[in-house]
Amino acid sequence: MELLKVWAALLRRKWLFIQAVVYFTVGASVLSFVLPKRYEAAAKVNIDSSDASMSILSDMDLGEMAQSLTGASTDAETKIALAEVRPVLDEVIWRLQLRDGDGELLPAEKLLVPGIDGEILAYPFIEIDTLQGTDILVITATTNNPELSALLADTMVDVYLSQSQDMAKQDTKDALKFVTGELVRLRGDFDTALKTVADAKAREQVIDLDSEVKSAVGRVSELYGAREEADAQIADLRAQMHQHGADNADETVDLVSPSTQSTNPLVRELKKALSDLQQERAKELLDKTPKHPDVVLLDTEVRTVEGQLTLALQEQHDLDPEIVSLRVQLAGLVQRRAQIDAAVKATIDEFAHYPEKMRDIAGLQLAADATESIYKSLLETQYQIAVAEAMTVTDLKSVEPAKAPDKAAAPKLLVYLILGFFVGNAMGVGLVFLAEYIDDSVKESGDLKEVWPLPVLGIVPFYRLKDKRTLIDALPATDPLYEAFRNIRNGVAFAGVDQAINILTVTSCVPSEGKSTVMTNLAICMAQDGQRVVIVDCDLRRPTQHRMFPTLSNEKGLSTVLTGGCSIDDALQATPHENLFTLTSGPVPANPGRLVESLRLRQVLSQLAGQFDMVLVDAPPLLVVGDGIALTRAAKGLVIVIEAGKTSRRMLADLKIRAETAGIEPTGVVLNKVDVRAGNQAYYGYYANHYKTDESKKKRGKTA
Repeated sequence: MELLKVWAALLRRKWLFIQAVVYFTVGASVLSFVLPKRYEAAAKVNIDSSDASMSILSDMDLGEMAQSLTGASTDAETKIALAEVRPVLDEVIWRLQLRDGDGELLPAEKLLVPGIDGEILAYPFIEIDTLQGTDILVITATTNNPELSALLADTMVDVYLSQSQDMAKQDTKDALKFVTGELVRLRGDFDTALKTVADAKAREQVIDLDSEVKSAVGRVSELYGAREEADAQIADLRAQMHQHGADNADETVDLVSPSTQSTNPLVRELKKALSDLQQERAKELLDKTPKHPDVVLLDTEVRTVEGQLTLALQEQHDLDPEIVSLRVQLAGLVQRRAQIDAAVKATIDEFAHYPEKMRDIAGLQLAADATESIYKSLLETQYQIAVAEAMTVTDLKSVEPAKAPDKAAAPKLLVYLILGFFVGNAMGVGLVFLAEYIDDSVKESGDLKEVWPLPVLGIVPFYRLKDKRTLIDALPATDPLYEAFRNIRNGVAFAGVDQAINILTVTSCVPSEGKSTVMTNLAICMAQDGQRVVIVDCDLRRPTQHRMFPTLSNEKGLSTVLTGGCSIDDALQATPHENLFTLTSGPVPANPGRLVESLRLRQVLSQLAGQFDMVLVDAPPLLVVGDGIALTRAAKGLVIVIEAGKTSRRMLADLKIRAETAGIEPTGVVLNKVDVRAGNQAYYGYYANHYKTDESKKKRGKTA
């Protein structure tokens, strides 16, 4: 059923769809003439996997070297990718000075993918592909000039072959550059290593390590002998000093040697003074006691002189010339002994560093020898790479240059027409779906029930009668359009089973939905079936019923009756149809709403209901003015006319809210101007069109 909805949407908006198809088809055909012509030229390049150079290098024992440095791939996809790299494209663009509309050089990407603007303006672009089943690359150039196309293809081949040659030698060039740089570096490292060895020998003051080790051992032996001799002399001097010290220790105040007295005048004087004091004390003790003051005084003087004599002896002993001489000799020997120890220690320390010196210098010498060996090896490698580079060639060869084309490859009218037709179809369907998505109008009874589930009294198809007529009075009773209004009449009759509907208000949501025409045709249908019907035009703002029949006048009518200007019988007008009368609106009053809401209007409608079988009230649109609400209260039934494709669901929802607020329950709705060839009503137009008689086909126009 979804396909049916799609088909219905296409039928409803067929002109939108047709316009899209025509627009794109015509536009495509115009483009085929307006767009610049594009010319294509192709050049061919062969991928040759010949290994002649490899065999020559192998004969020179350089095959392994060349193979490791020139492992170029022969895969066609790889070759195509290498041809489409930016350096190749930029070189082609520069050589031919290919520029865009602004005078700028084309970007490399535009030469492969021109884009929509490039397609339209026929910018130069290149396509590279393989000839199926071969190793031949086909380079196709497209431009707006045949000679330029051939030149572009040949230039692309030339640049690509040149770049391929450079790329084939790139590995050997890189290797040679690397080896050359390493040679320069190793030469410097070798010179540095030799200088480091020389500097180390100079720093360590080393010429011949073996001779210097032997010399150091002899020097240590000599120093040990000198140290032992110095120790013996120091011991002898210390013994002599000890003996002189012992001799001096035996000399006291009471025992002073004659040599000391003879050599030291002070000692001699003090010894004489002490002797005199002792003699005088002995004399005083002859007749005095030891505690006598004179004796005590002499004792004090004796002690004083003894102290002075002791100090003088000590000074004499300290300044003994022989001891001083021994001390000087001892100090000299001790100093010499220390010097010998320092020399021994220095010689031993220096000897201890000889193994480390030997190891360091040997390591430096080894590094220098290794650097020299690597340097010689790289010199040989440099020669081999240079030979391999000279023998390396590309595996691509041009086999066919491009030829300027005789005629344009594009645009082609037929292709553009077909493309425009299909694009137009796609865009047309898309526009139809977009319009359907945006459009929320009620198109069929199913849409109506989704918003307000009211009884559908009938469906009036969209129609066109001859002479632009809108009434069905000239149609035979068997015409499908006449049958549509008869269905509405029956629907109203069935709705009034429990309570007869003799006053029926007909209204709509907004103006121009065809409510007045529907009501007039419904009245004609009822009148032709024998009912006495009167049409009351209560739309006092925009009255229309007086224009439905040529014989009617609007000089007096409902407004005249309501204001007391005439009676109902005077205002009633007969129509050309039997049993059908009309009470037109009359002159438009200054305050239509007040008249519609007046009690007099209800009395008029009640009086008419007593005279006629059916009173049809033409009410204003409910969403525009409030008159319709007042009229619905005075009527027995309410019919809402909804124009298919115009009345939106939002309008209907607003009308539902107003009706529920006012406590109004509509009798039903009439779906007007329905496209019976689309949607669920498609069957109506199909069968009705085949079922109507030949006479009815002649009298009426056509259904939309």
